Formats: sequence, structure tokens, C-alpha cells
Amino acid sequence: MSKKTMKQRIAVLAVSVLTAGVFTALSSPAANAAVDVGDIDFATQSGGTNAAVCTSTNTNAYGTTVATARNGGDVRLVGTGVANGDANYFALSGPAVWVSTTLPSGAQQTTGGLPTVTSTTITNTSDAAGALYNLRLTAVGTVTVSYGASATAAPTDVLTITSVAACANGVFSPTYSSIMMDSVVDGNASSNVDAVTSATAGSPVYIKLDLEDGNDTQITTGTIVATATNGALLTATTSGTAGLNGTTSSVSATPGADAGTAGGNTMIRVYPAQTATTSTTVVTITHNGTAVATKNITFHGEQASIVVGNVYAGKTSDTNDGAVLFTYKDSAGNTVPGAAASFVASSAGTVITQGESIKAPTSSSSSIAATNLNDRIEAKLGGKTASGVIAYGCGSTSANATFSIATVSTVNANTITATVNGSCNGSISTFTVSTDKASYNIGDIATITIEAKDSSGRPATDTESLQLGAISVGGGALTSALLGTDAAAAVEGFQGGKVSVKAQMTTAGSFNTVVTHTGSVTNNATAAYKVVDPATVGAVSNAEVLKSIVALIASINKQIAALQKLILAKK
Repeated sequence: MSKKTMKQRIAVLAVSVLTAGVFTALSSPAANAAVDVGDIDFATQSGGTNAAVCTSTNTNAYGTTVATARNGGDVRLVGTGVANGDANYFALSGPAVWVSTTLPSGAQQTTGGLPTVTSTTITNTSDAAGALYNLRLTAVGTVTVSYGASATAAPTDVLTITSVAACANGVFSPTYSSIMMDSVVDGNASSNVDAVTSATAGSPVYIKLDLEDGNDTQITTGTIVATATNGALLTATTSGTAGLNGTTSSVSATPGADAGTAGGNTMIRVYPAQTATTSTTVVTITHNGTAVATKNITFHGEQASIVVGNVYAGKTSDTNDGAVLFTYKDSAGNTVPGAAASFVASSAGTVITQGESIKAPTSSSSSIAATNLNDRIEAKLGGKTASGVIAYGCGSTSANATFSIATVSTVNANTITATVNGSCNGSISTFTVSTDKASYNIGDIATITIEAKDSSGRPATDTESLQLGAISVGGGALTSALLGTDAAAAVEGFQGGKVSVKAQMTTAGSFNTVVTHTGSVTNNATAAYKVVDPATVGAVSNAEVLKSIVALIASINKQIAALQKLILAKK
């Protein structure tokens, strides 16, 4: 591909002028000029020429002209940058042999003498522009062709041929292909990692295909065939085009050709046979009969009911401190995801005054990305949940009240409602502390429970928590530290007016656990208990042993004295 540099051409011209005259120099370059990097290329495929070549890349950078070709076939090289009179020496390594070298016309080169051709070398002291060099592959493996000015000169360039049993052109390769499932129509497959594996009722799943062959070349020919189980409906489309729901469970397409490009933009749209209940399908995809992918998809059923879960008590006179978790079920009772539910404004009153949607139910646990949910409630949930979340606000009264939440089903647009038993409570006013047992062995884990009431005697709001350093455990230590924050790992949040923590007992004796809470009517509370060392239970001390021995000796002496008295009396 490359040409001689200007400096080289001037040098050749100067030598010719000095030896043969100006006119001769202009008509015929001097012999024995050197070949350059990139002067030798793989010939273009045409007719039978290089029919065995699978792929080839010609460059002007050293060692980067490469090809893949079929074993047993002929490979032709061409001197695209060779000039008449260039000295050229070829060395062949690997499973291949030289066959011949000819002029572009096919005639044998004679100018400057016949080239010498052996099975592994070609020597030509005066090569011809555009000369052809033919070799034959004899086995599978790596073949290198190095060329330079002579057998003793360093190679000017090296070409590499990978000899293979069969070309991979147009044959699907999982190594270079990308196949993924997605919920959006835009964009091609970028990896083999599925963006989704399920869909909400009424939504399709798109299988995006970027098929590449073993040469890492886009496949744009052949036939893609997709089939689905359980009556799922398939449509062939392209990236950026949603397409319509199919009418059959089998479809075919030409890769990349649907949009007239080779961008790997083929998509298979998959839709369930019915949307009332949750169903699954397995989609199998082939290309020219070769297995390409198998995808398992879950289609969730349409929402038919709302199931109310945990309800967290809000704080009086605060906005959106309370919260309710909820899920959806389809008509068969399967838990399903769906759109967000809303607080029914007409159900608001003086106790529960308002509400706000925080999160929709999802098929798996996901982050709660909301600023209007109380941080302590969010911490109780670990910062994420699969349930839907609605926050609610409270008036000034500490009491229970009901309110309604509602959603619209995603297929038939049915309105579904549920009643929530909410609660609005005040801050901590009084509290007590208790332990689950009156006596523990060293090493036991004790449960310490703090129960708090608001000023009305109702359980304290669920937005309350223990303060940093609030618990002092005599004879032991807490198994989890009180963070004093709203972090997801915090263990000190109240729910239903109670919070329980764990402590491990380490020292024998009689002790108290003391809980303090500033800002409340009750500042501290205490629970008493004993801790026993089981190794000492029933054991007798040395003093007790000695005392027993002394008592025994005294008893024996007394019996001896009585016996002596009895003997003397008989005499």
C-alpha cells in the first residue's frame, strides 16, 4: 500500500543519473532499491482469487497486515508498493509453501533475471511493480511471511496468516455477539447482561440482537428464527421501533437488514398470551439453525387488589411522617408490580390530613429515592423495599384513623382501592424498661425492651428513636451499638411504641440496665436482674469444707467420749 519516500526516490534517481544519464534515469529506476513496510498486501478477493481467504486487513504499520484463510486454499499477495527493480526476499514460516510469483498479467517475470522460488523462500533481485506472490496453506496453524531486501537483511515487514479448518464468516459466534433483554426500544444490545427479566402487565420485553461471526464481523445475512412457549406472542422489529404485539409464537428476521443497516439493531418483541395472571415463557433464538440464545421471561399479571402491609405511626402536627407499605396481587393471588398508588384526598380528616406517593411496588427490592419520607422510617426499611410506599401526615390529635389509597390497573385501567388503618402519635413522654428474664448465665443474650408512651398515654410515634448512649448495661454490653442516626443499620427506632435491643452478659453479680432519654417527662428507667457464673453454681468453698471437717471431728470425739462413759459405768 505504501510508496517509496521522496528521499528514497531521489536517491534512486541520483544513482541512475550518475551511471546512465538523465533520460535513462527518468525512464527506468535503478535496480536493487529496497522494499518498504506496507509494500506487500493481501490481494483483493475477486472471482477465484483468494477464495480461501476468510478475512484480511492491509495496513502500513509493521506486523499488522493479517488474514485468516481456509486450510488447503491458495493465498495471493500483491506488491502494491513494490517498484520495478526493488530487491525482495520472502521467508515463509508455518504450515504453508510458496507456489509461484508472477507479473500482474500472469506472465513469468524475466526482467533482471528469474526469481528463485523454493517451498519456504522467494528471492528476487529485481522485482516488478504489482508482482503477485502465491502460497498454499498445508495445515491448520499460524503462518508468517517476512520480507526484506535480502536473506541477510532484517525483515522490512511481517504478514501473519491464521490457517483455519473453515471460515467463520457469517457463522454466529457467542464470543463476539451481544444479546440482551430490555424494556426500552432505543439502543442496540451492548452486552450479554439482561437489563430486565420480567415485565409489568401490559408491557412487552425486547430481546436485542447484535450477532457477530468468529471474525468479530457483523452478521447481516441468514435467518434469525425465534419461538416462544406458553403462547407468548412474537414480533420482529428494530431498535427504536416498538412494533405491535405479534399474532404467533414464532417469527423470523434477517439480522441487521430490517433497517437497511448492519448495526446489530434486530429486536424480538415478546408479549404474553394473556395479562390477567402471571405467566412465563421461554424464547429460543437460532441463526441459520445454530442456537443463539434462550431467554426466560416472567410476565406479571394485571393488578386486581391492593394488600396493605406494615403501617408506621406518624407524629402529630407533622407532614408525611407516617407511612404505609402495600403490594398488589393479580386475580390468581400472585404478588405483582405496578404503577404507584395515590392517597385518596377525600379520605383525609382531622387526624390524618394528607398523603403522598413515595414508591410503586416493584418485582424486586429497590431503593427508596424520595426526600419526603421520614428518615427514621426509611432507616427501618433499610433504605429499600419491593413494596409500594405512601407517606401520610398528621393533625394535632393523637389517635387512630383510616384513609384510602388507590391505583389504576395497567391493562384495563380498573380503579382499585384499599383502606389503611393509620395512626398519629406524639413524642416520647414516659417510658419503661424491662428484660426478658430475671436471671442470666454469663454468655447469655438478653433482650432489653423499652416501651414509650406519648402524653396521651398512647404508644410513642414510630419516628422516635433511642438517643446515642441511651442504654447502660450492667454486667454486660450491647451486641449492636446505638448509632444515634437515621442510618439503615440503626437498631434503635421505635415501632408501636416499643424497641428491643440485645445485650450479652459477661460478669456475675446483681445489676441494672439503665435507659435515659432527655427531653421527656421520664428521664430514665431501670430494670434489675442477676448474672450467674454457671461454673460456680453448686460448688463448695475451702472454708466450707474445713468447717465440715471440724464439725465431723467434734462429732466423732463426742461419740468416743460417750462410749468411754458407758464402758466405765458397766465396771
